[in-house]
Amino acid sequence: MSPSLTELQKRLLTLVFERGAGDASRALSRWLGRDVRLDVNEVELADAASLLGPADALVASCSMDLTGRLTGQLLLVFEDQAGMALADLLLRRPLGTSTSWDELERSAACETANIVGCAYLNSLAAHLPLVGPTGPETPLLPSPPTFRHEFAASLIEFALMDQAMEADRLLLVKSRFTADGAALHWSLLFVPSGESLRTLSSSLADPARR
Repeated sequence: MSPSLTELQKRLLTLVFERGAGDASRALSRWLGRDVRLDVNEVELADAASLLGPADALVASCSMDLTGRLTGQLLLVFEDQAGMALADLLLRRPLGTSTSWDELERSAACETANIVGCAYLNSLAAHLPLVGPTGPETPLLPSPPTFRHEFAASLIEFALMDQAMEADRLLLVKSRFTADGAALHWSLLFVPSGESLRTLSSSLADPARR
């Protein structure tokens, strides 16, 4: 089984993810033309079941597979109505125009995920203290976003499947969104693979244990 991260290691990681959230906030603010903020909230296995609300709630997500310095997934997740409202905003239509996830709505969501994800991952690549065969010169690359529309429980199971086969405790990082001070029903989930958890654990070894 993969080793769990200690509290100190998780605090160090949180600082890195907060930098990523800050860079993603600025990129998203430019994209939407309004002040948007991402706040990091780390979640582990005990909280994962209710992470996105009721298990039978429908959510839309744009997922990107990661390769390079870390492997895993980055997912931008929307409650149904919140995601459609985003599409209306980007398409300059009255709110409530979108009522289903058609091609235009999916395209708007995926392009937003691409902008947020690239800014977030570029910041992580610059600040993650990885050592060994994977070094700073190795990029952190996302795949093009893939759109999914499913129940919240199915999405969480899909996102955590790789870790669940290897790790004693599951780790993901959730960032919540606010726009002009009001909460948005969006989440950004960073889910490292089991292999990446081992890499993070070794590269963030506690000083007392070195």
